[in-house]
Amino acid sequence: MADKIFIDTAAWIALLNSRDDLHDKARLIMDDLMKQKHPLITTEFVLMEVADAISSPTVRSKTIDFIDNLLLLPILLIIPASQDLWKAGWQFYKQRPDKEWGLTDCTSFVVMRQENINIAFTADHHFEQAGFIKLI
Repeated sequence: MADKIFIDTAAWIALLNSRDDLHDKARLIMDDLMKQKHPLITTEFVLMEVADAISSPTVRSKTIDFIDNLLLLPILLIIPASQDLWKAGWQFYKQRPDKEWGLTDCTSFVVMRQENINIAFTADHHFEQAGFIKLI
């Protein structure tokens, strides 16, 4: 079975926004992940960040369609935004005052550790700082 891959906000935004500098590279990576049938994991916290980042009225319907289509992908597991996950992410956030990691990143790191995931589809260097491999 192929390795699980965590998909972070940066990758979703690059895939959604055709004007993003990383769009073409992200498309190639996603196509490869899909061909190799990697189980993909993300969180509702990450999808919230995507919707928050690309929410202007001119592109809002595109964001809605994009996320609605993600919800239908059988290869994608979306971890719910739960109080337990928030608390675990918050504890991790508090334990690393030396880092600029956001709370969403910290919840992602918690999920990655719980799911034994080493690879993140992201351009965010915070994932490397936390000991993971990033694909962009």
